[in-house]
Amino acid sequence: MAHADHDWDAMYTAAEPPPWDIGAVQPALAAYLAHASIADPVVDAGCGTGELTLLLASRERRVLGFDASEPAIATARGKAAERSLAVDFRVADAARVAELGIRPRTVLDSGLLHSLDEQAAAAYVGGLATICVPGALVCVLAMSIEAGQGWGQTEESLRTRFAAPTWVSSAVDGIQIHARWQGEDLHMPGFLLTTHRAK
Repeated sequence: MAHADHDWDAMYTAAEPPPWDIGAVQPALAAYLAHASIADPVVDAGCGTGELTLLLASRERRVLGFDASEPAIATARGKAAERSLAVDFRVADAARVAELGIRPRTVLDSGLLHSLDEQAAAAYVGGLATICVPGALVCVLAMSIEAGQGWGQTEESLRTRFAAPTWVSSAVDGIQIHARWQGEDLHMPGFLLTTHRAK
């Protein structure tokens, strides 16, 4: 499913949160959402502990957040209860996104695609093409291979995955991805892709 060297459940139950779980929405994505036109229903793909999903819910968006990690979803549900927000959080496999039973008009992916192996990534993007309504917005925040982690995306790989005729009006911008590890704030190169399901 995902990179074999990641045990997601173990990372979400460790004493220190995983590096990407910074307790807030990624700044580049938050900046995009400040001016983007978001339509319901929204899917937060790979929602982790739910900060993005909860932000959208607090703005009265109808949003579903899913993640492969049960501990991450349990934490997200706890946050929702603490904030008195009714949110649909589910444990689900990105490669089987077509089974969610939802037809989103917006999909937000903050670090999911870049964590998947090739087979799972192909199934995930294919699933998005199946479930997204014509004209739906898909926004993907992904680590760049230039971050030196041994994995990641390039502008070309993102454009190839989300190519015409299935996807249209695609744009890829260079961004900084924020992380936190052992008390240190980290900034790594990444991309923000936006595209639309063809009508």
